[in-house]
Amino acid sequence: MHASDARLEGGCHCGAIRVSIPVDAVGVVACHCGDCQKLHGNYFAMLVADRDAIVWSGSAERQRYRSSPSIDRTFCPHCGSRIAKEPEASPKLMLSAGLFPRDLPQRLIRHVHADGKPDWYPLPPLQA
Repeated sequence: MHASDARLEGGCHCGAIRVSIPVDAVGVVACHCGDCQKLHGNYFAMLVADRDAIVWSGSAERQRYRSSPSIDRTFCPHCGSRIAKEPEASPKLMLSAGLFPRDLPQRLIRHVHADGKPDWYPLPPLQA
């Protein structure tokens, strides 16, 4: 396997949904929008990957919830793990960083909707 073929393997809490993405997926993006706060209790840390490069497996299908006019949130129907934020017209998906091992090679590289974050936490520092 070439280094460019290396993949990150992850899955939901119960293992019913498994996901594999290229290891060179973009770094961690933190979304501080109101929807993410309500759904996650905090910001949503995501890895962004090309839709076509994602390989899904496991015994369950992602369940969908339309959280805004053009975005589906997907989750595991068994354990409730948040899986992804899926913009309707985008070639990319934003996958929960929590699905993947804790020793990810990616680091926090960007904040989105930071102006909407609550006052009770500071923005985590960006890393190179």
